[in-house]
Amino acid sequence: MATSHAPPALETTLEATAATRHLCTGVYVDERFRDLVIDEVCTAPHRRVAPSYGFDIVPVMHHAWRAAALSALPRATVLAVVIGPVLTGAVPAAILIASGFALLLLLRLAALLRDSDRESMPARRSGRRAPDPLRTHRHLLRFLLPRVATPRARAAKRVLTAALWLALIILVIALVHPRQALTALLLAAALTCVYLAVGATRQLILNRIRRAAALRPARLSGRQRAADRQQHHMCAVYRRSRHSDDEDDDLTMFTLFGDESPFIGAGELVYQWNPPMSIQLLRPDPADEAPLHEREHSVPPFQAHELVDYLRKAVLPLNADSHDVRLPAQVRDRVYVAETDVAADRSLLPHHFTQNELRSIINTPESKQHHFLEVVTPADGSEYVATVLLHVSLQGRTLSLSTAACVLAHTPRSFQRAEEFGHHGATAVIWAAFNELSALPSDIQHSWRILRYLYRLTKAAVLPRDLTTTPIRNILIGSRVSIREESSQAWAKVQLEKSDILGRLKTIEQRLLSAASDFLQTMDVDTSAFNDRALKIINSGIFNFGDNNSFTNNAVGDAAQVSVSAYQGAQPDNGATS
Repeated sequence: MATSHAPPALETTLEATAATRHLCTGVYVDERFRDLVIDEVCTAPHRRVAPSYGFDIVPVMHHAWRAAALSALPRATVLAVVIGPVLTGAVPAAILIASGFALLLLLRLAALLRDSDRESMPARRSGRRAPDPLRTHRHLLRFLLPRVATPRARAAKRVLTAALWLALIILVIALVHPRQALTALLLAAALTCVYLAVGATRQLILNRIRRAAALRPARLSGRQRAADRQQHHMCAVYRRSRHSDDEDDDLTMFTLFGDESPFIGAGELVYQWNPPMSIQLLRPDPADEAPLHEREHSVPPFQAHELVDYLRKAVLPLNADSHDVRLPAQVRDRVYVAETDVAADRSLLPHHFTQNELRSIINTPESKQHHFLEVVTPADGSEYVATVLLHVSLQGRTLSLSTAACVLAHTPRSFQRAEEFGHHGATAVIWAAFNELSALPSDIQHSWRILRYLYRLTKAAVLPRDLTTTPIRNILIGSRVSIREESSQAWAKVQLEKSDILGRLKTIEQRLLSAASDFLQTMDVDTSAFNDRALKIINSGIFNFGDNNSFTNNAVGDAAQVSVSAYQGAQPDNGATS
């Protein structure tokens, strides 16, 4: 029995998958995503890192800090070219540079007003324009009857007036203080060189991410080592939903795992058996006439971990087929523990699980450590990752099986654009350098964010590398965010790939059910009811794809009736199969 804490995960996440490359690219092209990685992973040692599916979080953390440094360098230069001359006594040069920055901001504001004015204009109708009888006299009418200025027009006029005054001030100071003007010009040239260098460096890094065989840094920092251990750990600490008194109850919700998926990191919950499949442990009886107490096994003929071991071995051959028909499937054990339970009992989160400990969890229905057999199948370089989680419980002379399926969809196009034509190579480096220079007005406006960067550096330097190993008062260590889930496309918007992913899920599900049926037969258990339920699950076309289940036109109780309007059609049944 393979119970080592996730060697299959190491094989799949240490290699440079497409998902890892795209996430490393994402921290350079999306500032919000970069801040998410730094705030929720790099500088949050008091929370567990979510399990990684199809990617490695260590190079993403490494490149997040690099991207933050590249963004902080030009913003720090913007502040330096204004503050530096003031400290050295060259106040006119500082005024010239500050006036130039203000002029760039006004021009950017004018461009934004122009774009918003264009968006507010109604779309033109197709077809030939109707003849305008006043077209020849339009200029005369504009002179006699001037158009009333809109608020945007008045604002644009004020911006233009302010820009003209700033240009006049710059011209006057340059004429009065020519040496200071030369100093300001040299500082502006240095700032331009910094922006060109930063843009070119960013694109060179993106080119290297695209073609590098390995993305991990040669030496890992303490925080990276801690995140590496946690992303590969068998145990995942999930966050429980808020108490019902803290939020409004939604009576239409009827999902097995609640409105928030506890499978942090695995993606969007798209399918589940609701309710779980429960099979009584009965002996086969062709006549089916014996009473229940004679047919049932008073002592279960097997333990739950034996069925889990059998199912694990049944799925492994899928990954050993020839390349043309192989379904890449990685099987491992996953244990989920609520963060509130870990706060009360730290022993629920050991450094690793032994074989006996894992078997004890599987065989104990009341355990606060919930075991799932996890089958993961990646596709398209792990841009799509489908995960089937099977829970086995043996209690009350009944076998209970519950399954959930989660999907991680592709990352945004902006994360993948470096692979497109014209977005890599020498030409792309030159284009990126000048494109970075065009971001100067935006950086002037957001130059204060350099303080946020310094704050994060201070946190990273002061805080310990891992605060989840020892209990801390009023601190819950459950994973809050999975950076892979945050960048994943919503399941409802997945298009042609959806049929392939569903086919993979059904293949794994069918194999698990067939293997479970074979195991029960070898254990002298009647499988007629099990096979009937399994057949309904496999052939059913009604699934719970993570949406809210709405119940309408239902009646509960004796002689209850529902009146349906004549114009109201039959509502589809959104219930999951059982």
